[in-house]
Amino acid sequence: MRFLAALDLEARPLMRATLTTLMLCGLVVLGSRGGRWLDPALLGYLLASIFACFAVAYRYWTWVERPATWMYFRDLLRMLASPKGILVLPKMAWLAVDQIFLQRFIGQRSIKRWGAHALIAWGTLLAYSVTFPLVFGWVRFTSDGLNQDRYQAWLFGFGTGSFPVHSLVGFLAFHVLDFAAVMVITGCVLAFVRRRQDEGDTATQRFDLDILPLLILISVSVTGLLLTVSEKALQGRNFGTMAYLHELTVILMLLSLPFGKLFHIVQRPAQIGVTFYKAAGEAEGRAPCKGCGTPFIRLNQRRDLEVLFTKLGLAGARHNLQVHHLDLCPKCKRLLLAKAQSKRLGWAFDPFADMPVGVDPIVEPQTFRSLP
Repeated sequence: MRFLAALDLEARPLMRATLTTLMLCGLVVLGSRGGRWLDPALLGYLLASIFACFAVAYRYWTWVERPATWMYFRDLLRMLASPKGILVLPKMAWLAVDQIFLQRFIGQRSIKRWGAHALIAWGTLLAYSVTFPLVFGWVRFTSDGLNQDRYQAWLFGFGTGSFPVHSLVGFLAFHVLDFAAVMVITGCVLAFVRRRQDEGDTATQRFDLDILPLLILISVSVTGLLLTVSEKALQGRNFGTMAYLHELTVILMLLSLPFGKLFHIVQRPAQIGVTFYKAAGEAEGRAPCKGCGTPFIRLNQRRDLEVLFTKLGLAGARHNLQVHHLDLCPKCKRLLLAKAQSKRLGWAFDPFADMPVGVDPIVEPQTFRSLP
């Protein structure tokens, strides 16, 4: 860790991404018993997953290195390293279920939005939990000895039991990805319908950030379902073509993870740290506005933001020696803006007689165009 801390700011994410990828490769070698359990048919998925791991890790660590993000990340690490850190784990587990699985925060905005997000999230998480262990060789299925009607399940080289091929367990094991695909397709369709009906989303949406990720998810799900259709309804006709097409869409999805909206899958768990940060701030209390006296900003946020302003070269954001720009609530900031405009107009109007005494906006004449 000291070595990583001594690296240049731009080199640290690259080094951390490299270490993360090497750790994944080590787990693949260990879990697949030296590569003996790797499926050659899944080699393309494996290479794309390793590349996506590096790209996602690089962007994630670059994101964490940002001063504002590091503020939350640092406080979460400090809390976990404290003597009370063990007591926080159950709450973190519940927040993970609430924020990542239940996603109740989206339900507060719209039930349609929640339904689309929930189906997409549940479907993708279910698919990832199945495909990645298979691709990495951590899970595999073989015939139970010479009995072709029973399958033996293996996890990291250890037998975890067998089951009849033509049973409910077998049906669920072999079609779990089909269920995930149906969930994702349904969620994407609901998302398209909601965006069509919501004029605000229609006006602000972008093809690369909002539409393309949905199209990629649908293409992956549809081509996956076509594999089952080819096997069950077409006696395996065109199965090879469908397999290559599905592999292509999955690789495109994996390669797009770091560069689009699907990166939220990786970012979302960080929201847990933000929740703890806000809770700690509420417990400490709020600082009053130095203009009107109304409590408005959490004390821990006030301290960290002043440090952040300094790092960003905004240390001069002061109105005088006693009042920092962070010490004013949004209402008083709007009043200062109006007062600055009035000053520019030669005090043609002054509707803010109740402005805080001693709090004046910094006005540099040379930065303004002269008025007629």
